[in-house]
Amino acid sequence: MRAPLRKDATRQRRVENLRLIAILATSAIVLASCASASVAPPAPSAAVPDEPGVMPDTSLVVPPSPSPTPEIRLYQKLRAFVASETTDQVWVMEAAPDSPFQMVTKIPVGRLPHQMAVSPDGKYVAVNNRMSNTTSIIDPVALREIVRIPVGRQPHGITFSADGKMLYVGHERDNYIAAIAVGAWTTSPLMTGVSQHVLTINAGHPNELWFTLTNSAESDVLRVLDLDTKQITKIKIGDVHDAYFTPDGSEVWSSSSGFLDKPSDRMVIYDPTTKKVKQEIHFAGRYPFHTLKPLQDGMYRPEDTSIMVLSDHLGPSLLWVDWRERHIVAETKLGQQPFHSTYDPEGDRILVTTNVDGMVNVIDMRTRLVVQKIPVTKAHGIVSVGIRASP
Repeated sequence: MRAPLRKDATRQRRVENLRLIAILATSAIVLASCASASVAPPAPSAAVPDEPGVMPDTSLVVPPSPSPTPEIRLYQKLRAFVASETTDQVWVMEAAPDSPFQMVTKIPVGRLPHQMAVSPDGKYVAVNNRMSNTTSIIDPVALREIVRIPVGRQPHGITFSADGKMLYVGHERDNYIAAIAVGAWTTSPLMTGVSQHVLTINAGHPNELWFTLTNSAESDVLRVLDLDTKQITKIKIGDVHDAYFTPDGSEVWSSSSGFLDKPSDRMVIYDPTTKKVKQEIHFAGRYPFHTLKPLQDGMYRPEDTSIMVLSDHLGPSLLWVDWRERHIVAETKLGQQPFHSTYDPEGDRILVTTNVDGMVNVIDMRTRLVVQKIPVTKAHGIVSVGIRASP
């Protein structure tokens, strides 16, 4: 299974050439066959209920443009895994690049599954069970939980390392980050002395684990743990909720507040090398929350690194932000309390959870319109994995 975070220009040109050849070949076959026989249209696929009496809403589906031929696709289908907080399950849906998503199964995990992560190679999906002090590891091909790991109190932040060898879990009520050896699933503590909320790591800074503090009155609530020396750098900033790298890795942005009933339009921008504040900006009338994080929310990310997507709790919507120019260029209206997102490169779709109305919103990246809504009870974390062949 390939797990690129971005495709280079050479590969893209090769893919486009192959697409053109495939289209020309297909056209010739169709012209020849039309002279002798008619072809019946394909029968529509039946939607699979996500729970008794509830069907995914496919009325919004817009047929995507033709996809590459199977031999040059990154995967044959994409599986999305969604944390359903109140059912204590991870709900799984899948789709081919040119098809709508359909629910396929629900995997029991621990109490209140919340934040999720996927390994860079797509071999493992991890979910923090926030109210049972465990982290579940799921085999995304076999669709089963393979191990449930005891961690600290109220696990929240979660991310894999850039090389996929470690899984890091932060705790809202403990003073260490759990470092879990992938495959062996053994745990060792990285002492922080304080509780943590979210974790962030970037391939350009693979030995630095960024984390925010939970409900802290301290003046430096954004910190960086050097994974080699175990030294912690404190960044003098208050009121930080989530922190994330820009798509090209050149900056770190942080959102503020984190309390649903206390909106904040403030974002702070940092230099990841000097670990100093560069700028503070405000998106008036907005409440930016999370973005799509590599090494957490999926195996893939959009090729266009000029745009960063932010979930907005006041819209409520998905914001399309030109992060270099520091302004919102578009908005996609969603349901109540949008949280996390993941990306489907072959279908060129982004999937975003909305928690209160319990939906996964599928958005066409080209039109920025919602093309499908799939009900998932209390949807929160979401990740995706490309599957190259049927299990």
